[in-house]
Amino acid sequence: MKKNVAFSKLSPALITILVVLFVGVSCNSPKKESKEMFDMTSAKKAIEEQNAVFIEAMNKGDSVTVANNYTIDAKFMQPNAKAAEGRNNIQHLMSNFMKSGMPVFDIKIVELWGNDETLTVEEQWTFSDKDGKIVDSGKALELWKMEDGKWKIHRDCYNSDMPMTMPMNMPKSH
Repeated sequence: MKKNVAFSKLSPALITILVVLFVGVSCNSPKKESKEMFDMTSAKKAIEEQNAVFIEAMNKGDSVTVANNYTIDAKFMQPNAKAAEGRNNIQHLMSNFMKSGMPVFDIKIVELWGNDETLTVEEQWTFSDKDGKIVDSGKALELWKMEDGKWKIHRDCYNSDMPMTMPMNMPKSH
């Protein structure tokens, strides 16, 4: 019986020591940094600021600045043509487009969704002549991602709301 009495007297002491050690270790362990919540409002503001740079560059005929709004491995997927892949090819395409006579360009964000890795932006765009008459308009979906500390366009796909013009030699359906 003496052994059982001695063990029962040690048990509360052991339990107290274990509790103290556990609490001590818990209190002194480095705290895990909690990941900050993604701020969609700030992300939208950043996209709007980048769009303002993009619009200004388009309207000035600055294809280099336009291309710098794209990631290095971006794809620009315009209608009725193969995708331009990579910032250098996008810059070349934009330069040719601008040389052909550029109407006034504008874009507006319709909706934005995503996370801290990628954002998808739905936009409405217009091209207007010098008198403000809309000569083309449409919609776009862009996938943005962070590169060099800035949101940049990674994939850009758009199409017009205007009816497609038929080639002269194509038969008309009835």
